[in-house]
Amino acid sequence: MNRPILIGIGASHSGAGKTTLAANIFQYYALHPLSATVHRPLRWGGLKYTRTESPAEVISDRGILMEEGKDTCMMLASGAEDVVWVRSGHSGLRDALLRAVTRLSHLDALIIEGNSAIEFLNPDIVIFIFGKEKEHWKPGIEKLAARADIIFAAADVQLPGDIQPGHRFPGGLSEDESKGFFPALTRMVYERRTETRDAQKGG
Repeated sequence: MNRPILIGIGASHSGAGKTTLAANIFQYYALHPLSATVHRPLRWGGLKYTRTESPAEVISDRGILMEEGKDTCMMLASGAEDVVWVRSGHSGLRDALLRAVTRLSHLDALIIEGNSAIEFLNPDIVIFIFGKEKEHWKPGIEKLAARADIIFAAADVQLPGDIQPGHRFPGGLSEDESKGFFPALTRMVYERRTETRDAQKGG
């Protein structure tokens, strides 16, 4: 099975901008393709996780995913080649996420949206968004944020503990701000792909 590069996007609270950032990434690489081989660009997809109390579901029906207003619709409209929506509580989540990744294994890079999904899948690259409203921050986010390679947080947001990300960018993603973000992300994607290929050859 192909091993896509996994890029996790987590956040301090709901509504912090995970889906917007994912959409911006899909749009950017649709306009500035990365090479998988000499003749083919990387193929991108997304995995959206929503916590529910109902039994675990892995939804890939394009009619459902493209319903207006859904985050999955935004991902697909922004350039994701394929998207899967995982709805699950804690029980059954690991199996559902692994089925979703298998379903998307024909792609080269997957954006994984959701804190719990990141914890279970251990992505190659982790991006974490801190919102300004500290009173809305979810408990226990420090452990996940400490794993982040890239953090988005406004200049006046004090990061918890001794979190020292490799890269920190402002809360928005304006054209000026993105000049540093996308080169950093591109380097990481190529580095992780090289590491993955070397590991597969060694195995």
